[in-house]
Amino acid sequence: MEAHEAGQPDFEYNQITDHIFLGTNACCVDHFKDELLKKGVKSDISLEKERLDAPYGVDLFLWLPTVDHTPPNPSQIKSGVDMIASLVAQNEKVYVHCKNGHGRAPTLVAAYLISTGMTVDEAIAEIKSKRPVIHLEDSQVEALKSL
Repeated sequence: MEAHEAGQPDFEYNQITDHIFLGTNACCVDHFKDELLKKGVKSDISLEKERLDAPYGVDLFLWLPTVDHTPPNPSQIKSGVDMIASLVAQNEKVYVHCKNGHGRAPTLVAAYLISTGMTVDEAIAEIKSKRPVIHLEDSQVEALKSL
């Protein structure tokens, strides 16, 4: 897990796959340009209800406004999964975040992993193995089971 010194916004994230990074919204202050761009991340998907501007330097930004502790709706899941799949197919990297990177963003990343053939449990376990702080709400798990 990457983290930063005291006094700065709490920016921590994890690399889930070769192409997918998952973490907090503090990416959008200064850290995206300082850290994620250097890792080749050029796209950002935000699941925060309150919109933040796209981080400096990204080529693609997708905003899927989702209330905290709830799952993205089916059309948001489709849009997010389609964008992730397209980027992965082009060998591009993407950062997926919500406020804390514990529920909404992991739900979307799990939906993508499910689209590649994983079961719900396998997808959640894969993410949790790389980002142990995730904790999906029952409604988020149910949304994944309905895919």
